Amino acid sequence: MARILADEPGLVEAAMAAVTREIPAYANLDARQLEEVRSLIVWTLRRVLELWSVDGALDADDLRMFRGVGAVRARDARPLAAVLRAYRVAALAFFDRIGERFPDAVSSRDLSALARVWLTVLDQSSEAVFDGYESAGRVLGEDRERALRGLLADLLLGRQSHAGTLRARLRELDAELPTTFDLLVVSPAAGAAGAAGVAGAADAAQAAALVATSLDARAAGRSGELELTSLHTVMDGVGAALLKAADPAALDRLTAAHVLTGARLTGVTAATAPRDYRLALHGLRHAPPLVRTERRVLDRGDLEVVALVTGHPDAAPARVTEAVLGHLAQDDDTRRTLDAVIYADGAAGAAARLHLHPQTVRYRLRRLATTTGRDPRTPWNRFVFQTALLAAAP
Repeated sequence: MARILADEPGLVEAAMAAVTREIPAYANLDARQLEEVRSLIVWTLRRVLELWSVDGALDADDLRMFRGVGAVRARDARPLAAVLRAYRVAALAFFDRIGERFPDAVSSRDLSALARVWLTVLDQSSEAVFDGYESAGRVLGEDRERALRGLLADLLLGRQSHAGTLRARLRELDAELPTTFDLLVVSPAAGAAGAAGVAGAADAAQAAALVATSLDARAAGRSGELELTSLHTVMDGVGAALLKAADPAALDRLTAAHVLTGARLTGVTAATAPRDYRLALHGLRHAPPLVRTERRVLDRGDLEVVALVTGHPDAAPARVTEAVLGHLAQDDDTRRTLDAVIYADGAAGAAARLHLHPQTVRYRLRRLATTTGRDPRTPWNRFVFQTALLAAAP
């Protein structure tokens, strides 16, 4: 044993070389990290030899140390499989070195006893490292989830307005925001959250989680490894969810199936999120109940109209026209046709007013419905269209 201990530098270097050569996660460690690995190899080597001399096993302090190693590796995000393999690779390098340097000094019986001790140490230490890694990982995951929800709340409340600060915060969380995203604000429908019809925090949280998790798999486009495609929180008695993209048809089915009301805004950015959230929250609270018979999920046009007619501070007439009509706001024929249909109460009367064939009017209305997703024959959509036309008036 004394001769083996005298060869400690060589044993350690052989183990270090094997670990960095055979395990990719260890190939690019910096000098500080490599020194940590070296220290652990030295400690493990000495402890194994000590236990070999007395035919012992790891004690509670040893296992506590290995659990600590697992927790540290979880925090620096080194893969658990690589961490556990490093101990096996180091052990093989040790036995190869023993065979090369001391073929006659260690009997087969002693070598068998040494192998038995080392295998026992590997078994016990692997379990402790795994336990520490998993425990720390759960805490880190919960902390990160809370931090991300806090980030979403700050974005929606306008407390994260400086771009540089936001970038730094995202770096700390190993996350990236999509360039644009969908903002969903949801709540149990009146009468679905209890006798009083008022949603509590638990109801709102459940609604937000349901929407985020159910629609996340439908996130459009490819996402980078760090890009957030789904995140949700609870604020102001409603659930708020950020999704990279939400399928509107799937959202309609989901809200109907679970008796939710909601608002969906597309093209949201970190800069526009505070106003968009205020619009959504205001729309959910002030849209007339009969609107829900036509539109369970309000879109940007609905929300802009509600804000305008209720005197919300964020209301802007120009935004109403753009949100409701889109690019058709610049199409004079569409606007004249829509105006005539509203005031003539139908395509036939509008065609007479415009001196057009009724089929021409109906074609324009179909194009309008396809572009905006609104049927001007229903009461709320007709009101929204009329408000958009009035808002666009010179």
